[in-house]
Amino acid sequence: MKNLQIGRVKTFEKTKLAGCDLFAVHPILETIAVSTKNELILLEDQVVSSTINWSNERNGVQVISLAFRTDGDQIVAILADGRALVIEDGSVIELEVAEIENSTVTAAEWTGDEQTLALADNQTLYLADSSLVPFVVRPLNFSESDRKSVPVNVGWGSESTQFRGSAGKLKPGEKIEKEREDVEQVSKQTSVHWRWDGEIVAVSHYSEQSKIRNLTIFDKNGEILNNMNIRNIYLSHCFAHKPNANLLCSAILEQGSDDRIVFYERNGETRNSYVVKWPTNQNESKRVIEKIEWNSTGTILAMLTVYENSRRLELWHLSNYEFTRKLCWRFPESESSVIWKWSTVDSQNVEILLGSGQFFSVHINPVSSFSDAISQNVVVATDELRMYSLYRRVVPPPMCDHSIRCLSDITGKLFPVSLPEETMRIYDISVSQDSDDYKFDSERASIDEVLHEEVTDGIICGFVYDEPTESFIIWVASHGKQIICRVGANFEKFLEGDNIGWMGVNPQNSHIEVAFNNGKFLDLTTSDEIFKIEEFASVEVHFIQNRHVILADNSTIFIDSSKVSQDAASIMTRGNDILLIDFDNKLRFVDVESGKTLEDIRDVEAGSELVACDSGSANVILQAARGNLETIQPRRYVMAQTREYLDKKQYIQSFKWMKKHRVDMSYAMKYKGEELENDMVIWLASTNDSQLLEQLLVSCTEVFEFEGSSLCMSVARFISDIEDVDRKTKMFPLLLTALLRLKPSKINECLKEVQEHVEKVVNRKDVFTRDSLHHISFFVPAKELFNCALSTYDLKLAQQVAEASNYDPKEYLPVLNKLNRIGCTLERQYRINVVRDAWIDAIRSLLVLDSSEDRGSEEVWWNDIKDIIQREWLHQKALTLVNPGDKRYKECCELYAIELERKIHWREAALFFELSGNTEKTLKCWEMSRDVDGLAASARRLAVDSGKLKIHAIKMSTTLREARQPKELAKALKLAGSSSNQIVQTLCDAFEWTEASREVEVGKEESLKIAAVSRNEQILLDLKRRQTEFEKYKKRLIVVRENKLKRVEQFAAGEVDDLRDDISVISSISSRSGSSKVSMASTVRRKKQIEKKKSSLKEGGEYEDSALLNVLAENYKWLENIGNELSQLIPLLMTTGHFTEALKMKSVYDEFVLKLQKSKASIWPENLSIQQLPGPLYTLFDPNQEPSPIPMPPIFRLEPELVAPSASFPSVFL
Repeated sequence: MKNLQIGRVKTFEKTKLAGCDLFAVHPILETIAVSTKNELILLEDQVVSSTINWSNERNGVQVISLAFRTDGDQIVAILADGRALVIEDGSVIELEVAEIENSTVTAAEWTGDEQTLALADNQTLYLADSSLVPFVVRPLNFSESDRKSVPVNVGWGSESTQFRGSAGKLKPGEKIEKEREDVEQVSKQTSVHWRWDGEIVAVSHYSEQSKIRNLTIFDKNGEILNNMNIRNIYLSHCFAHKPNANLLCSAILEQGSDDRIVFYERNGETRNSYVVKWPTNQNESKRVIEKIEWNSTGTILAMLTVYENSRRLELWHLSNYEFTRKLCWRFPESESSVIWKWSTVDSQNVEILLGSGQFFSVHINPVSSFSDAISQNVVVATDELRMYSLYRRVVPPPMCDHSIRCLSDITGKLFPVSLPEETMRIYDISVSQDSDDYKFDSERASIDEVLHEEVTDGIICGFVYDEPTESFIIWVASHGKQIICRVGANFEKFLEGDNIGWMGVNPQNSHIEVAFNNGKFLDLTTSDEIFKIEEFASVEVHFIQNRHVILADNSTIFIDSSKVSQDAASIMTRGNDILLIDFDNKLRFVDVESGKTLEDIRDVEAGSELVACDSGSANVILQAARGNLETIQPRRYVMAQTREYLDKKQYIQSFKWMKKHRVDMSYAMKYKGEELENDMVIWLASTNDSQLLEQLLVSCTEVFEFEGSSLCMSVARFISDIEDVDRKTKMFPLLLTALLRLKPSKINECLKEVQEHVEKVVNRKDVFTRDSLHHISFFVPAKELFNCALSTYDLKLAQQVAEASNYDPKEYLPVLNKLNRIGCTLERQYRINVVRDAWIDAIRSLLVLDSSEDRGSEEVWWNDIKDIIQREWLHQKALTLVNPGDKRYKECCELYAIELERKIHWREAALFFELSGNTEKTLKCWEMSRDVDGLAASARRLAVDSGKLKIHAIKMSTTLREARQPKELAKALKLAGSSSNQIVQTLCDAFEWTEASREVEVGKEESLKIAAVSRNEQILLDLKRRQTEFEKYKKRLIVVRENKLKRVEQFAAGEVDDLRDDISVISSISSRSGSSKVSMASTVRRKKQIEKKKSSLKEGGEYEDSALLNVLAENYKWLENIGNELSQLIPLLMTTGHFTEALKMKSVYDEFVLKLQKSKASIWPENLSIQQLPGPLYTLFDPNQEPSPIPMPPIFRLEPELVAPSASFPSVFL
């Protein structure tokens, strides 16, 4: 699926080279050596540097091999008579290599490493070493026994086990008897060629005795390996090894027809898997193949042919096992010779020397044939132009969507151009250079142009169609120069120069652009330089909007002059994307605007190349290394196509597309949002494919729970309202799926829908029911579905569900039969609920049975209710089934109250005992809960006698006094009718000064005053003591931190070897003694020891700073509690006349508060330093750490004592 594009062209013309017979190019120095009859001419930089006269030494004998010796300064010329001429420093040395009997048929060739020379005539093969000394002389005519028996690499095993076609089917001794035709040999010349690795040499020679040409293979030591099978095959003299493969390509003769080629395997049998697309134009002249040669990579096969008295150089390319001719250069009849070969340095360079003295070095690059303008692959195939729409469907060669037959050989191809009317015109160029006309022929148009004389004798390297002038622009290399000109009646030369590497048309402005090998791009229409890139031999140019996307031969990608990638093996453009396959065999995407590689990456087969893609499709076509075509859909283009379908509201197409490409269908909801549900009628009315829409609902509910449930509900309502029975039947599985995917699933509604719709179905009702239940069973476990069927109390439906769910009949049939025998409907429902383990429904059924008239006087049903409630712990749920006016309401409340009492939930038990009407239990539970307010409130609601209430209050006060709850005790004493002095004293003990002042009787305030003054004095003493201690501990903390900082500085300076001090070392040793490092008990013990040390204020202790922080933090908490008490005590002191005491207390309190607030920042700083971390230093750092400045450990634990306490204290007002 490629065409051949010409890149760099080097050409010059020297009249002194006229009449040349061979040439050689130095692979390093690029010096050209040209042999003529009398001289050996050396050229450097296209200038003749020296001339060596060898007429005497050569003596008119033909030169059959000319080569540079890269290991020295020698040039070796092998003559047809077996002699060798070695040219060194301008002198000619003559050596005798072999004695040749017939010098007219001799051939010679060096191995690639220049170590072995093969020289042969039609009788003998000579192998000589690098010193031109023969070491093997082998006759070419040999018997079958002389062949070397070695394993071959076709099939398995040795040669004797190889299958050899029809010959392999013969019986022992039997031969194929077929008379050979008398086909005249065009040339009796012997040909000899080495394989690329120098291990095998093949010789094609003509036997005068048998009148047959044979092709024989020898190893590098001259041992005979094989003879090619020539049954019914008439070999020509030219053949070639395919590099990197055990294949030979040989020209063959056919009676009355053009020469053809045949491919041989190493075992001598022909390979028939290749198809060669020969031209179909029939003329009287016969095409004769003179020379065949592969390039060094084996991708291009070049042939020199003679046709109609002129020579042609044809370039063939293999694609999908089909050989097609891509280029054909015809040389004038006046050229006495055409000498050519592939470059040994650049595998894509072919070097040509004409007899007139013109030299060409042409870089040929296989490029993708995809045309962005028409989204088709336009492929040159010998004498036709093939059109492929691969992005729609893969059509492998030789088939195609459309083909155009040409009148003569194609020398190139012009891609279609777009006209203003948005139509496409396809131009196919046919060149017939034997006459001076330039013909175009296609199925749509015909244009005849006359070539100017300046372009008829050269190589056409490229051409474009200039739409504004409706003429052709040609790039030609001729007579040592390159020109770009308009052909036809209005001949015009635009450019003449060197190093032209590319020519094309910019589709945005229809300007003709030219690129030079130095990297410069020129607008030929305006003569302005566009931009410049790095030097190149050939480029592949794509246009995206106003940008050039360029792939150079060194695998570099440029967007205009900006380099974006250096490892591209193949590229293609689509929209604003550049698709590239890199050297890691990954398909990547580059945004042409930003030049950045996108995140989408896909692995592809090794050796794959991009062939086609189109912005209207997600398909990208790859061609694998073996030639087969593969279609892939990159995820980004699949998603783009999905969005396009959704935007156009082609929902069914988008759903099918997502299903085909395994895109989660929830993407439709993610992209469209609520619009998907709003357009539900559109996509539900467009299809009856229930399975497709089921997959949509399942995907949406898995990802979007709320939105998916809303969509399912809408779909279920829509299908339920369908009146057409047949359509609803088709969409019924979708209805079931919609109900089952709701949160929570509506299984019962599904079964109800089945029951209702089966009555409307006319035919095969049992099949519909079975299919529907089977569908439900995919979503619901069998046990759950069976229970839901039982919940409908339809035992027939339950049996159908069990059968559809593949339930074991031994399990469900006995149960259903037992239930069917129960006559009472209510009791049957109760028994069904028991089978379902639906205990709430069972209690509900029992409550109905218990309230029915025929229940009798026995409490059978109520006993069952109590048993279920107590066994299944359904006390609370059972209460939701009865109302306050129901018969069993109080019994249910009492059951729940007993359970709460058992769990020691006294308050809740008291409330439910109250609802059940059990007064004694109610008061007892309130008494046990120690809730005086609850006891009083419940006694009021139940109208309890005051004496009885007083007894319970006295009991409660005793309990509260023992529990030391003075506040509640005061309430109980008040409820029990105790004296006010006793109540006030209790409140004073609880420091509830405000409440005490409210309860004191008038004239009896003395006890309250005494208690308040006493408490005031005690708090004052505590405040002063704590202030003193706070200052003491604060100063000590500063000292401890300074010591730690000093220790760290000493360690960083290298003054001490360890961060431990003496006490830490002793403590660490004692804590480890007698304990195992892996013991869990030891770890727990160690933690307890640390916590104990954190509570010790012993000076010098390991955790002294932690203990100091804890003590200082405790002062903050204590002062906060005292502040809350003083907010009640100080106002009481003021009202009782103790103004001085109140003012003094407020002053001391405010002073302590201010001190704590100011000290907080220094004790617990916001930015911690190493000395402020509590605990020993050695626990913070790695003991193996080198001494260095240590600002902070990389990781440390935030100990609880580092958390600063609150410094917001209550405000005390007078």
